[in-house]
Amino acid sequence: MYEYVRAPARLAAVEAAGLLDAESEEAFDRLAALARQLLRAPFAFLTVVDDRRSFWMACLGIAEGGPRQNALEESFCQYVVETREPLVLPDVRVDERTRDNPSIVSMGVVAWAGYPVHDPDGHVLGTLCVVDTVVRHWTDDEVQILASLAAIATREVALRAAATTAAEAARMAEEATAQAEQDRARAELLACIGELLVAGLDLDAIWQAVVHLAVPTLGQYAFIYSIPGDGSITPQAVLHGDPAEQERLEEYVRVRERRVGETHGPGRVAATGRTEVLTDLTTSTTGLIAAQQDGVRALRAVHSVTVPLRARNQLIAVLSVVRVAGSPAYEDGDVELIEAIADRAALAIDNALAYDQERTLSLRLQQSLLPGLLPRPPHLHVASRYQPAASAQLVGGDWYDAYIDAHGTTAVVIGDVAGHDIDAAAAMGQLRTMLRMAGHGGGQPPSGVLATVDAATRTLGVSVFATALLAQVAPFDASRPDGSRRVAWASAGHPPPVLVSADGVVTLLDSRPGRALGLDLDAPDDDRPRTDHQLDLAPGDTLLLYTDGLVERRDEDLDTGLSRLRDTVTALRRLPLEALCDAVLAWMTPDGRDDIALIAVRATDDDGA
Repeated sequence: MYEYVRAPARLAAVEAAGLLDAESEEAFDRLAALARQLLRAPFAFLTVVDDRRSFWMACLGIAEGGPRQNALEESFCQYVVETREPLVLPDVRVDERTRDNPSIVSMGVVAWAGYPVHDPDGHVLGTLCVVDTVVRHWTDDEVQILASLAAIATREVALRAAATTAAEAARMAEEATAQAEQDRARAELLACIGELLVAGLDLDAIWQAVVHLAVPTLGQYAFIYSIPGDGSITPQAVLHGDPAEQERLEEYVRVRERRVGETHGPGRVAATGRTEVLTDLTTSTTGLIAAQQDGVRALRAVHSVTVPLRARNQLIAVLSVVRVAGSPAYEDGDVELIEAIADRAALAIDNALAYDQERTLSLRLQQSLLPGLLPRPPHLHVASRYQPAASAQLVGGDWYDAYIDAHGTTAVVIGDVAGHDIDAAAAMGQLRTMLRMAGHGGGQPPSGVLATVDAATRTLGVSVFATALLAQVAPFDASRPDGSRRVAWASAGHPPPVLVSADGVVTLLDSRPGRALGLDLDAPDDDRPRTDHQLDLAPGDTLLLYTDGLVERRDEDLDTGLSRLRDTVTALRRLPLEALCDAVLAWMTPDGRDDIALIAVRATDDDGA
């Protein structure tokens, strides 16, 4: 037992990595946090294992100030390191390899999944793993996510080693002016390469970040092409270190459609998948049209390195970096740095592409579940708006709904399911349907409808956490002398509605909200009864319901956002209802980090709006 764990070569690699007992590093913490978030696990660890213990370079889910290691015998990472293979178990208590592990009792481990993390020479240093405290059948997608993140961790270890080496070289060359400056710039570049992983998920920004990493440190200009798969290559970002030459470079890159299989440069690398280094571009213009040959001369291009970008064994892009006349030729170290940029950029681009796909799917799902047409009851105008999060954010589970129940009452619903992914959008649709089914008969007040949904989630075991607010607007009653109608509403942890009276008074109906839907699933029905609230909606009065994306900001508390909403509605109160909804969205200037849904009703003294 522990033959490979205690192998001298592996232990030497662990020691050389310098990760044991190291301070927490942001890059490792971010990886573990990402694993925990994407796999929705209580714990996530990035570990390095020697012959005595498993040291946690990152530990998400452990209380602050808690331990950062456990003994080798208590570690589940030992199994991955010893076999050098992933281990994915839905229940460690029934697997003969793990059922006697002490951490089952001491840490409550039930489900465990881990992938090996290697050093640049292939030695298994430790694992990236996630832990759940209940039986869990890990999906293929979850396993693939963990595998991809472990691969990123392996690259992070390699970059950390390279950065350490570069930093040491920079210190040794401190007294040599030109060489010291070059070493410093390269060390900074290595640090910047690491930032690509956390640069965000905006694909255009990543394309630009790649060329900015290369220029001017590794060349006077650079360009990157994507490979759509139809035989063409498409320019995505172009950068010249001299702004006066930027337009000329863009014209050179876009002068004609380039194709996979050209004699050199991006088209050739797109075909071969291998790095190409050219030391005299003036003699390598065969196959270029006259305008491109003129461009090579005008740009004074002499030396170039073109590298492939791969993700999941697929060639997705090609990066070219060029030096002009009077610059030194590329050395092996230069090529390695450009390849390092390409490796990290490929991961970031692949993540962004996958993110875009998931965002598109969740947005389509969510929009398909929103009501296509709003009801048009007599003497009541209903208007709604939905604004998805900005392109750099995943779509969440915000929704609205409106329908007329069996008693002729107009039900208006606003809600927000926790999460920002396809699961949140799907849960939103499920919850919307449950609320409709609970309320369509018209025999229950809003609190009763919410309580019915509580009971359904409890009985059916539906896992959901959401805020919601349901308002029931009574049918128009001509016998009421003031033309008003009764409104009953109840809140499940949702932001307070806004009432705008016909005479211009704006009020936040800031009563104490009830608990969110999906909480206290084990509590009895009457443990915390929900509360109804009442108001009269006179002709010209408006009731506005919204989700928290309209009022929440990272740099301010909720009360500030609610105050800003009240002031905004006060200024816009005399607008027609549809215009009011548009203007509220525009004036509140959301930061785009969250979805926004809003729905408003206005009582009228006739059938018009």
